Amino acid sequence: MSFVSDIAIEPPILLKPDMKIGEVIPKMSELRIREAPVVDYNGVLVGVISYRAILLKGVGRDTKVSTVMDPPYSLRENSSIDEAVTKIVQWKARDIPVVDNSQKVVGYINRMMLLKLLVERNLIPDVVVDNVMSTPAITIQEWESIARARWAMLRNGISRLPVVDKYDRVVGVITLSDIVERLFRIKLSRRKGYEWIQSEESFLAAPVADFMSTPPITVPLGVKIVEAAKTMIDRGVAGIPIVTGDDRIAGVLSGIDILKKYLETSIVLQPLGVKISTVGEVDEQTRISVERIVNSYLSGFTKYVNIIDFKLAIKEIGKPEESRGRDVRRGFEVSARLVTDVGGFTAKSMCWDLPTCVREVMGILEKRIRKQIEKKVTAKPRYKGFEE
Repeated sequence: MSFVSDIAIEPPILLKPDMKIGEVIPKMSELRIREAPVVDYNGVLVGVISYRAILLKGVGRDTKVSTVMDPPYSLRENSSIDEAVTKIVQWKARDIPVVDNSQKVVGYINRMMLLKLLVERNLIPDVVVDNVMSTPAITIQEWESIARARWAMLRNGISRLPVVDKYDRVVGVITLSDIVERLFRIKLSRRKGYEWIQSEESFLAAPVADFMSTPPITVPLGVKIVEAAKTMIDRGVAGIPIVTGDDRIAGVLSGIDILKKYLETSIVLQPLGVKISTVGEVDEQTRISVERIVNSYLSGFTKYVNIIDFKLAIKEIGKPEESRGRDVRRGFEVSARLVTDVGGFTAKSMCWDLPTCVREVMGILEKRIRKQIEKKVTAKPRYKGFEE
């Protein structure tokens, strides 16, 4: 059996809680990492900082790492490779610190390292991308703004968006990294004749076509996922748009999708996932959107807590029986109950749009979990130094 310690490398960077975001972003960008461990002065893991957290919280250059970092999550050095794959899939993580029994950071692994290992050992399932890709694909039009792209990625828990033209053909890709790194530059590069951009507002209002990566790296329908994995590894990308013969978007395949397929077909361990049954007259697209939201949040929760039970209840309101068949506005009441090893949490919300309502409920649960974890963390003596 292989262990994480067999493939882990020395952490490219170890951040300190009192460092500033303005000095962290250039270092992470240069090393091409999107999640980095934060340690105290004894090398003990105290948190993880990510591009997503930086963008989500809208912090400035002088903001300290300690105010932005997520609670610590890691893998033990004696964890098996299959355990590492399972955690990568559950957490939807790109980079994970490796710690010893005293929680000191002793190594680092990432999604691409695991994908490469499975390819080398011929462990990638023999299936085509059509059966593994995420569909329908979440895309953005080339004329839409960077602000819209940022909103779409944060809203859907994804890190890249295929950019399509008016014929739904893939013409480029915009990533979360593109946005974060450009937001933290004083001056942004001139591209395609675009004027110098010197403010955050100007950049966010610019069309994605001016800052997307092009030509896009794509894979056609019908290709085996092992070939798609090799393309990702060779080109250093975390995901690839899957296209039809005329370059129209058919879906998106990520490294997570491939690793998840490996788990489903090769070992007993199964990644966490929740299926939402159809509610009232909710269409299939909405149901898929709700599932994505719930599973994205649950994946984040499992980084910090062990989930024992989860229940989501959806009730349709505001549309009595006598009004059915007429254009009467309806709403939803969503409630959730989450039981974890650090306690139980509940949340409830009412709104007119079901995905928005579900997102609000999961967001409330996230805040309550974080608050509970912070209480436990700040109670430990080794963290007190950062509060003084």
